[in-house]
Amino acid sequence: DTTTYDTPEWRQMVACQEIGHAFGLGHQDVDFDNTSLGTCMDDTSDPSSNQHPNTHDDEQLEAIYDHADAECGGGGGPPPWAGGPNRGKTPGVIDSEWGKAVGTDANGRPNEFELDLGKGNKLITHVLWAN
Repeated sequence: DTTTYDTPEWRQMVACQEIGHAFGLGHQDVDFDNTSLGTCMDDTSDPSSNQHPNTHDDEQLEAIYDHADAECGGGGGPPPWAGGPNRGKTPGVIDSEWGKAVGTDANGRPNEFELDLGKGNKLITHVLWAN
């Protein structure tokens, strides 16, 4: 409800930044008053030049998601926050780090995993496979 932030530029930058966070990107800069980096992942007082990701963001996404395995040509492995024994493995080879596969997608690939954390707590991981 603040007029200052109720503009198409602010809405675009914030939407872009939140989507970037959802894919694992962090802020490139949190100083609102310095020179713009030209990316929505840069906090700024003037969002007009920070409407889209930049090359650095593209490189970060590639580092997170481009697992060059021979079977599928990319993708697969654990979610970016997981690390550990699944990193870089062929899709479908799931170690206990993800838990038990409890669902599959239309192509029969495991896409939902349940990990028992104890004391009645479970971690559910949903995987969206990219072709």
